[in-house]
Amino acid sequence: MKGLRKLALLLSVSALASAVAGELKVQPEQLESRYRAKTAMKDGVISIQSDTPEWDSGLRINPPKGTKFDFSGAKYLAVDVENCSKDRQLRMTMHITSGSRDRKKSSSHVDLPHRETNTGIGLNPGEKRTMRIYLPHASLFSAPEGGRNFKNPLDTSKINSIEFKMQWPFESGRKGLLNCKLTNLRLEGTPDTARKSVGMGDKYFPFIDVYGQYKHAEWPEKIHSDADLVAEHKRELAELEKTPAPATWDRFGGWATGPKLKATGWFRLEKYKGKWYFVDPEGHLFWSTGLDVLRTHTDATRTKGHEKWFTQKQYEPNGELPFTHYNLQKKYGKKDYANDFYDVLTKRLKAWGINTIGNWASGDYMRKGDVPYTMQLADFAKDFPRFKGTKFYDVFDPRFEEKMGNILRDRMASDPAIRKSVDDPMCIGYFIDNELRFNDVVPATLKADPDQPAKVEFIKELKKTYETIDKLNASWETKYASWDDLAKSKETRIKGKGFRKDRDAFYKKFINRYFATCRKGIKKVAPYRLYLGCRFVGFRQSGIAWEAAAKYCDVVSVNTYSNSVYNVNNGDFRGRPVLVGEFHYGTYDRGMFSSSLAPVGDQQERATSYTRFVQGALAHPNFVGVHWFQFRDQPLTGRWDGEGYQIGFVDIADTPYRELTKAAREVGENMYQYRENGKLVNPMK
Repeated sequence: MKGLRKLALLLSVSALASAVAGELKVQPEQLESRYRAKTAMKDGVISIQSDTPEWDSGLRINPPKGTKFDFSGAKYLAVDVENCSKDRQLRMTMHITSGSRDRKKSSSHVDLPHRETNTGIGLNPGEKRTMRIYLPHASLFSAPEGGRNFKNPLDTSKINSIEFKMQWPFESGRKGLLNCKLTNLRLEGTPDTARKSVGMGDKYFPFIDVYGQYKHAEWPEKIHSDADLVAEHKRELAELEKTPAPATWDRFGGWATGPKLKATGWFRLEKYKGKWYFVDPEGHLFWSTGLDVLRTHTDATRTKGHEKWFTQKQYEPNGELPFTHYNLQKKYGKKDYANDFYDVLTKRLKAWGINTIGNWASGDYMRKGDVPYTMQLADFAKDFPRFKGTKFYDVFDPRFEEKMGNILRDRMASDPAIRKSVDDPMCIGYFIDNELRFNDVVPATLKADPDQPAKVEFIKELKKTYETIDKLNASWETKYASWDDLAKSKETRIKGKGFRKDRDAFYKKFINRYFATCRKGIKKVAPYRLYLGCRFVGFRQSGIAWEAAAKYCDVVSVNTYSNSVYNVNNGDFRGRPVLVGEFHYGTYDRGMFSSSLAPVGDQQERATSYTRFVQGALAHPNFVGVHWFQFRDQPLTGRWDGEGYQIGFVDIADTPYRELTKAAREVGENMYQYRENGKLVNPMK
């Protein structure tokens, strides 16, 4: 205990938390282990260890009794983190909060920071790096009423605790799963008071300039005039001419200087030396780095009810301001700039080390045939039979078999890009759906009306199993008067062990029918195109869902907003290859009110986080690629659902984030050799 009480600790001593930049002074009694983690503090170093992948497993640092932490005088909360593991990546998040989330007023991700904010870090074995929270002070990040992503800001003068958590429980428990050291917990810098929003009155308005940028803040690449747009465009074009695609790539972005496998004229999959790869049409190993939402313009800004927010006073007839569209018109000097933009975009992707057009891209861009692409055939098609109020189809409705079983045929009839894709060697394959709510299937069936086809099918199976309602009641521990009574019931909380067995059997039948029908919809029209799965929300899926996906999908796709996928349990995938459909990192330093689903401290950390994430995927034998969401920042005031994140490779004025594009290029140049090496090391070369 003597070492714990030294006054000269790096994480050291005071009864009060400080609002001034400098070391945060913490007493040992302020430390609280969480969810079976083991924590200790000695000579200024906090160690955290855990063998169990529990969400929230880690450490909480409480303020001195009767007080709150005051971070209002700083720009960042920072700590140095060392990964003590010798063989795997560390992923950890740091959280602060000034109150609980009001779920009646804010959603899980749209209305950030909603009195809570966090940051994350991914570290290679033995690596030590600084993790920072950019502090979104309420005085700087509160905006006028009406902005969906401006609610319930963080009160940085009244922070309840600092928490360090293991990020997302991907893997099964094992010794030393979490093993790290924390030193020099501190406040850094001074707040960006120039972007103050509270107390400015009418001086605050308008707060959005003619380029869609926040007026009351500055940053290095900010556009101030049309001349700036043109000058930046010329600078970038000159740079792109000097930066062709990596010399080791073939025309598809495959490994031209690597092993030569069977060439089929289309993309396929092969396990080579124990690791999964795509194989491109020329027979070269192909690992997919992609960007989502490659379009000219996305997400116009709505003006109705808050016209005074905007410097620009002329709107589109629908009352929207498509800032990206306006900026590109000015940049290219013409109204119809699409073709020029796509030509430059191809140069950008090759210069940035990106070899795949990810989801939700423009059909016009894919049809140009310059870059391999993936396509989305449906994003929860609402014209397909479904459950009310639930994001899932009723797969037992005969109309589902007809519609999903012919989805590619029907999409071809109306979409020239999809029509071309069937025979296009640049087409890798198709996603069907995005982030369906698989866990809702059984509850939705039980709550459905008696004539819902899924409910009819479930009861039909139960009648086969039990014959009488009395036998079912005995197994389920229920009191249904008849089969009709069960059909009319909307009860979902059934406790009997027999119910759980029947539930799982029906769920298995249901999910297998879903994936089988999706596969049929692709393969009977395009047998050589890959079925890329449903884009699961994260890795916390049931074994039944994994098994069904592995059985019918050529590639299992997962969207995850985390700092590493290296530790993902490959047993979950039943040996199948895996593609990350979405990941990203964002921050607050470009005038945005919300950073991202995976916040980090600054632009350089965005770049480093990108590299570490891709390194982890490259070192994992099952991953065949990762796709970043998305190409461009979202609008300052939020897109259609309120999301307004700084997550782009380019900003709203189409200016690239140089730190991120430089990191992506280095990854693209070296990813094949890195994957072949199979070891987690910091340098890509």
